[in-house]
Amino acid sequence: MRYLRNLQICCLILSSIATPLLAQLPPMPQLSTIQTAEPMGKGGSTTTFGLFQYSKVDLLPDHGQKVDIGGFEESHRVTLEIETFLIPVRFTYGMSEQLDLVLGGTLSTGGVRKVVHDFYNTDSDELANQRVYEQSLFEGILGLKYNLKPDRNDNFPSISIGGDAQFGYTADDRLNSDNEFLDHGPADSFPFVGMNTYLVGTQRFGNFFKVHAGVGAFLTSKALRTTDFFTLNWQVGAEVAISDNMRLVADFSRELPYAGVNVANLIGLGFRYEVSNTLAFQLGYISQPGFQFNLTFGGEAAQAVSGENLLF
Repeated sequence: MRYLRNLQICCLILSSIATPLLAQLPPMPQLSTIQTAEPMGKGGSTTTFGLFQYSKVDLLPDHGQKVDIGGFEESHRVTLEIETFLIPVRFTYGMSEQLDLVLGGTLSTGGVRKVVHDFYNTDSDELANQRVYEQSLFEGILGLKYNLKPDRNDNFPSISIGGDAQFGYTADDRLNSDNEFLDHGPADSFPFVGMNTYLVGTQRFGNFFKVHAGVGAFLTSKALRTTDFFTLNWQVGAEVAISDNMRLVADFSRELPYAGVNVANLIGLGFRYEVSNTLAFQLGYISQPGFQFNLTFGGEAAQAVSGENLLF
């Protein structure tokens, strides 16, 4: 009897320890391209590095517009050609159990240029009669994300709100209502500031499946003079366990801004490997095409999920 009683006590102790361990996984504040409602936890951090190709060569207005050349405005046909790699870098740090600080930026590898056709006004559109002006494309980001409703294992989703301030140099990837580029001086790109706000939710089903969704709006200074006053975005994603340490993640974003340029219909697919209860890394594919890498160190909140009411 004493042996059986001791065995029962040991089983209870082991089950009380093992059950929470299933839930002590590093949070994932970002899938491949979308934000989630999971805060990092105090002291936790995620470093994200991406590289994907972006091309846009379809802005070919068939009429002339004013172009500032040497202080004088002349009428020329102008086109924009983008053939570059965007390099988004993000660092998320858990300032508290509910508040995350986001720092980052987006760089590009060049290949953004404006072309002024018939530069000498000789009615010839040969290559020798064109002028090509390289454009800069980069930004810095400062943001916050606050968890309004944490995951209490109560079968209700966690909810977070957030916002990013963006600033840097961008290119004329959209035309205004007159079908003209905003910047009449093609020799360089122009500065911009923007604000991206979003509301996201995460629903957990046990410890092996999560669904993420969100909506957001992006307003930029250059959009004030275009037909698109602000950009609405919606996003969905999911993650599922395929082994004890491996997660499959997938997401879709309708439209996201990078350095003031809007990238539409982004699909992300990746694998997340959990090295320990507080360390994980993720490698994913983005449909531009490109890849993204995340390295996550869980904070204190990663230890706080209860093991009750689990579906699995």
